[in-house]
Amino acid sequence: MAVDKFKFVSPGVFIDEIDESILEPLPERMGPLVIGRFRKGPSGRPVKVDSFKDLVAQFGAPSDGNVSGDIWRKGEPTAPTYAAYAAQAWLKNNSPCTVYRVLGNDRDDASTTGTAGWKLTNTFAASANGVASEGGAYGLFILPNPDSHSGGTIAATATLRCTDGDAAHGLTAGQKITLTSADGTIVDYFISDTNDGGRGHLGSVVDGTVLKTSGGITATLTAGAARGIAVGYNTSGGNKQQQVLQLLKAAIEHEGGHNGKIIVGSIADTPADGPQDLALTQSVKGTSGNTTTTEDLATISVQSDFANGTGPSVTGSLAAIWYVDGGAVVLSGSARDGGTTEGAGVLIKDSNGTFTAKITGSSGPVKTATFDFNRDSKTFIRNVFNTDPTKVNSLPLHSTREIYWLGETFESNVTQGENSQLLVSGAPPASSDKLGIILALDGTNGGSQILWANHKQGMKAAETGYFFSQDIRGATTASFNPRTAGHVKNLFKFVALDSGEHANRDYKISIQDIKPSPSKLEPFGTFSVLVRSAHDNDNNPVILERFSNVNLNPNSLNYIQKVIGDREFNYDQTNKTITELGNYPNRSKYIRVVVSDDVNSGDAGRRGYLPYGVFGPVVPQTLSVVSGSTVHSDVGWIEGSGALANDILSGQPGAGHIIATSNTLSLSVEWPVTRLRVSASEGGLVKPTQAYFGYQSNLIGTKRHDSTNIDILRGAPASLDPHGSADNKQYSWAFTLDDLKSVSGSESGQLLGEAEYKEGSRAANTSFTAQSGSSFVLTGSVNGVSYAFNRFTSPMFGGFDGYDITEKDPLRNGYLSTNQNERDNYAFHSLKRAIDVASDAEFIEFDVAAMPGITNNSLNTQLINACEERGDAIAIVDLPGNFTPKEHSNLAESARLGSVDEVVQSAKDLALNTSYGCTFYPYVQIRDSISDSVLYVPPSVVALGTFSSAQRKSAVWFAPAGFTRGGLSEGSAGLPVIGVRQRLTADDRDRLYDVNINPIASFPAEGIVIFGQKTLQVTPSALDRINVRRLLIFVKKEISRIASRTLFEQNVSATWDRFKGQVIPFLEGVQAGLGLTDFRVILDDTTTTPDLVDRNILYAKIFLKPARAIEFIALDFIITKSGASFDD
Repeated sequence: MAVDKFKFVSPGVFIDEIDESILEPLPERMGPLVIGRFRKGPSGRPVKVDSFKDLVAQFGAPSDGNVSGDIWRKGEPTAPTYAAYAAQAWLKNNSPCTVYRVLGNDRDDASTTGTAGWKLTNTFAASANGVASEGGAYGLFILPNPDSHSGGTIAATATLRCTDGDAAHGLTAGQKITLTSADGTIVDYFISDTNDGGRGHLGSVVDGTVLKTSGGITATLTAGAARGIAVGYNTSGGNKQQQVLQLLKAAIEHEGGHNGKIIVGSIADTPADGPQDLALTQSVKGTSGNTTTTEDLATISVQSDFANGTGPSVTGSLAAIWYVDGGAVVLSGSARDGGTTEGAGVLIKDSNGTFTAKITGSSGPVKTATFDFNRDSKTFIRNVFNTDPTKVNSLPLHSTREIYWLGETFESNVTQGENSQLLVSGAPPASSDKLGIILALDGTNGGSQILWANHKQGMKAAETGYFFSQDIRGATTASFNPRTAGHVKNLFKFVALDSGEHANRDYKISIQDIKPSPSKLEPFGTFSVLVRSAHDNDNNPVILERFSNVNLNPNSLNYIQKVIGDREFNYDQTNKTITELGNYPNRSKYIRVVVSDDVNSGDAGRRGYLPYGVFGPVVPQTLSVVSGSTVHSDVGWIEGSGALANDILSGQPGAGHIIATSNTLSLSVEWPVTRLRVSASEGGLVKPTQAYFGYQSNLIGTKRHDSTNIDILRGAPASLDPHGSADNKQYSWAFTLDDLKSVSGSESGQLLGEAEYKEGSRAANTSFTAQSGSSFVLTGSVNGVSYAFNRFTSPMFGGFDGYDITEKDPLRNGYLSTNQNERDNYAFHSLKRAIDVASDAEFIEFDVAAMPGITNNSLNTQLINACEERGDAIAIVDLPGNFTPKEHSNLAESARLGSVDEVVQSAKDLALNTSYGCTFYPYVQIRDSISDSVLYVPPSVVALGTFSSAQRKSAVWFAPAGFTRGGLSEGSAGLPVIGVRQRLTADDRDRLYDVNINPIASFPAEGIVIFGQKTLQVTPSALDRINVRRLLIFVKKEISRIASRTLFEQNVSATWDRFKGQVIPFLEGVQAGLGLTDFRVILDDTTTTPDLVDRNILYAKIFLKPARAIEFIALDFIITKSGASFDD
């Protein structure tokens, strides 16, 4: 007891406890490193999992690759995830397991062929319908049919005027007026003298028709005129100018004239003094009626051409994208301008809500289907077209190969009553009639080309948009727009942890419980961050993680960066290591936070800024197109040059027009956007204040997830960054609580406790914050009714796996064998990067490494070399010549079996002499315990499982082979093994073992068993066996840990004795466990000589005699004579 810490004044007893029994923490357990594909989870770095439950939570359950249905949207692996099965096999009997999820990455200096991702070039000779190929992405655009909706349209008008109604007509035969109607019909109206042989009134007129005998006056029709008609009377008579207008009215209304296509106003029967007008109106409303009128009448003039007609301002949306490799897409049906047609660039009417599309290849049509956008219909577009990108690849074995697949569809954005973006003159269309048009998604946007069929890029992590503050201008509300600089401050955004595409599908982020500072002394408010399932709804939120009461105060323990973490992991290509950026470790399993400079400096928090809104994804700008305009260059992100200027954009070869020249309209083409909550009452929540405004992932009025979001939020092409600058692009939306307003009620003036979102409400001075101050929307109440609408949601978007989606297995061995270098093969580089990271023994610890299913000898050699250089791990590799899965080849099963001859030759080609690697043969059949399916897996999967079970049953130095520890039928693999791909004979097993391949044998009675435990060491020694190599790895690692605690101690005999005092008991334990038959530790002045002491070196010798496993048993059965004595 340290008595000096007690103050003794008066007598007493003072007691204290001193606990010297505290145990030192045990060293962290090692396990294997498994490299490969997983369903989801962190990628590009090693992550340790402690149980199969933990594996499924972070990386998903193993997949057998037998996915069916909508492949594009499901996003499930289309080939078995062998690495996930291997991890499951290990975790069945041991933990932990270190997982390295491989996604597509490429080098900074990657060649064109070595870039990650996918691209369609679509070379295709134009077919008979004149449709050429371009890029490979063809978009179907849907717009409301303006001809079924009169709202917002005005007819064009023209005026004819005579100089004096009751004056002499003053006209002569042969003069004419030419009118053109909206449909392009041109008619000439000729003055004819019926008193001098001219054509009678309302008679038809052609070239050469006599209009007056005297002088030989005949008619000449205007070029393009459909016909002529006579305005006949006695030109020598007493007709007045007003009477000629009456005759002209009759001619225009006659069946030989425009016959109703032009509406003629009324005119008095009695000629009147002064100028008199005759009004003409196009029967078809819209800009198509704005036509030119010509005349050479002496006393009647055109006061105005047909003008002031406004066509409907129609807003359409991209509805679907087909990706075509060697073809094009056309629509068939009734064209808006009349007739039946087939082509692209032509407006086609729907037929009772359906369209018909044809996929055309170089040899003709390959698919024709009628479809709609009703997700519950049998003819739903996703039900009638191929949605499997791998079917365009000739290598996997398919029953039918396709030249196309249907990618994104945006049914919610073109279906009335959902998230429809279809408008006529700014309002929802009254009619459900629609028009469709096919255009190529291959244009330029602000000078940069956007090829929608070019996704050649490496893996990208999903992100949210930036969460931004309330209006920072104070009481000013006019012109408020979050997109305008100086109106709000960006605060932070969230980034998924290296997870590629799956975060787009699985997660969304909610901010809630936003509370302003309670006092001026503490300016920092608080809020909570929720990571939610993207498939939940606001009635039943599924919260994966919650971070409560965080703030924007960098000095607080609840600072958002400290609570969630901001650690970013990047690959250093030069040093081939993982680098870490950021100040705080990631406490979230799913996200990290990126804060703005204003937040990092503390300035944003000190000013009381809080997250009030969030930006949606950046999308291509809305395009405004006036049909009939001549364009020979790209229009935004739509192709408009080259061959497609004539075909895809017009449907009329050589025209070069967008859509059509007749019956024109003004068209805005919008990129689809996700739905935002409009009303707090949506969904029937118990309390309106429970509503999360902002992004909504469910179908309106239901709890059903809107799978359209999967396509809206997926990774964009390489040339369009959904998180990048908004130049020549636009935010799909910018939600803010500053635009929440009260809901008007028919009786009370407003519905208490209700709120609705309407963009522009603050600018219009009608929002809560405009009326009652910025904090009212967070904490306000009226008559005891809460208006605390302090929660909203953002999607995560833009994540991309970096894989070639036309490959069933993007790490297919056949692809790896093409251009076997990192610059020219992204898959090779992605795996090599994993091996490079694994080479750093100070960054990652493991004792076994495996890349299940990878048979590339170059990569296998590098993995084994990495283990050997570390000296503390053994690699399990799969060799070429084994079974080839159907996802890797288009050959029949009988041609993919592999053989002993092939795999033996592969072992010889590998040409390794090392105890840090081992291999097995052949593939085995397992039963997936989750899906109950059966599949063949590489031998490395079950080999790793036997390493785990052997270690649990006995120790690492016991052979993971034989019926005791290698009996696969008995469960040693950690997975149910039910068969082998090839039954090996005794001769097969001998040939395999002779080249150090461990056979997996199948016996009728005993079942399936691993029947060998050799390493790849050719030189005969104790280390040519797996159990000895694993013994040495274990012993070296443990004694290395003991030695590390001796560093920087005094180099004297007392320290040497303490070192031996720890090593010898450890080795005695191994010996007692039958790992060693004998050992000796020498550490004295004969090993650590004075010279070494002077150089600060401790040198010890440790002699080991490893116990050998019995692999051969020789038994002599001796038959004796009857009289023989056994004692002799």
